Amino acid sequence: MTSASSHFQDPQFPETSFFVAARIIREIFAMARKNVVALMVVPLLAGTLAAAYASFRTEMYTSHAYLRLDENSARAADAIMSSVPVLDQLLSKFKVDGATAEDRRRALDRKRSISVAPNQNPRTSTLFRLSVTNPDPAMAQAINAAFIAAWFETTIPPPIKLRSLNDEIARTEQLIPQMSALLDAIKASPPVLHAENTLSEDTLPPAIALIPKIDQANQRIEQLKLQMLGASQDAVFGAPNLPDAPNPSHVVRWGLLAAIAAEV
Repeated sequence: MTSASSHFQDPQFPETSFFVAARIIREIFAMARKNVVALMVVPLLAGTLAAAYASFRTEMYTSHAYLRLDENSARAADAIMSSVPVLDQLLSKFKVDGATAEDRRRALDRKRSISVAPNQNPRTSTLFRLSVTNPDPAMAQAINAAFIAAWFETTIPPPIKLRSLNDEIARTEQLIPQMSALLDAIKASPPVLHAENTLSEDTLPPAIALIPKIDQANQRIEQLKLQMLGASQDAVFGAPNLPDAPNPSHVVRWGLLAAIAAEV
């Protein structure tokens, strides 16, 4: 009686290969049993040391400053602070590592960010936070202040614009005494009587029109002088602070990654 054929067949392995593989597996397990403590403790110890080292080496501090700006002004300030002239100006004062000038610019720019202040509506906020991160808390504060100072400096009109503003101020200042003299002359002119001996009002409209024009001229001069000074110092709601504690999330994140890498 023949047995029924099966659709499943045992794979055919060379007998020598099977025994060699089995022997290698037994040796691996035997080695693992003998060194189980070392296999567990050594990577754990290495990961802990790596985590501690990473935490020590990557300890960072962030200095915050608060600026009274609308969204457009904040975007403009961010663009100015990221510009090559401003970055180069700060690099002349602060040492930043990098193989090339462009590397140093990028490294410095990565230390800075502008965002909506906490608890503010992003769409309507008029308060933004300028943050600068550095391993040295005092350096973080100094770089933050330098960014603000450089931004203020760039808002001062360039020479041609300054000359134009000065010319407009001079022309407006010349008009004020002329309008004042004309107003005095109108006020001092004798009243004109109509035939029915009533006082004429012909002199009132010119006098009434000159008074607000003189006030407007004085206001325009003040506006022009403010433009010459650049952005108002009132834009700084809160000066850069001196951080007294490192960024915990940064330390934990890199320490954990270092521990995982060491375990692997």
